[in-house]
Amino acid sequence: MDKLYNWEQMRLIFIAGISPVMGIITPTAGFIYALVVMFSFNIWAGMRADGIGICRCRNFRFRKFKNALAELFLYLAIIELIYTIMCNCGDSSAALIIVKSLTYVFLYVYAQNSFRNLVVAYPSNVALRIIYHLIRLEFTRMLPEHWRPIVERYKNQENDTKDNTNI
Repeated sequence: MDKLYNWEQMRLIFIAGISPVMGIITPTAGFIYALVVMFSFNIWAGMRADGIGICRCRNFRFRKFKNALAELFLYLAIIELIYTIMCNCGDSSAALIIVKSLTYVFLYVYAQNSFRNLVVAYPSNVALRIIYHLIRLEFTRMLPEHWRPIVERYKNQENDTKDNTNI
């Protein structure tokens, strides 16, 4: 009895403490996995935009990475907090719908930022620029140059007719 806790007791305490947490996280595991994948893609795209390679980390800024990691943990905490509160209120099925909707919003933000970084990293790649404008729902900006004035002229005519009907 020279030790207060032996290895077996510490293992049992750890398992007893982590099991309820894993029980809460298990239904949202797919959402967490999707966020981690998009976070990784966002980090990679940000590194490409800053000119950072895996083999050479000259321009790597730990502060920027720390802020991105804190943002990921904030997203995960929001998802788990909302899911836990709603499940405790008895709305398990509604909780999954809300968490799924929030996850889509967070994934949208990550995708938008990732493709913005890729456009910076590869400015001559037209496909990345089109995908970026498609994600941002800027349909007129992804049109070819000779179509843009036609669309803008049509929009101006449409706005003029609306103004005339309001008078």
